[in-house]
Amino acid sequence: MRDLLSHEAYTIVKRRLLLETRRLLRLGVLIPVSVRFKLLTESWGLVEKHHIYVADALQIVSARAVNAAQFFTGDRKLHEVASIEGLKSTLTL
Repeated sequence: MRDLLSHEAYTIVKRRLLLETRRLLRLGVLIPVSVRFKLLTESWGLVEKHHIYVADALQIVSARAVNAAQFFTGDRKLHEVASIEGLKSTLTL
């Protein structure tokens, strides 16, 4: 932690993230995808092609791997790349 959040605030935010993740899993709208070598190699191709972060590229290839009907992001660049790569992307700002 880089002291941007107090320990108490960090704990609260972390707990909320975990609760939201569990809720989305139970609703069936979040699908955990195992990171496999194939996904990592596909991700690297997107990193080189679009100059994006590996984590962002991994989100795109994971969504494609499970044939996601919709892709949601609050990141404008990720939204643009996801759309270019054929995902039905929605920017949630």
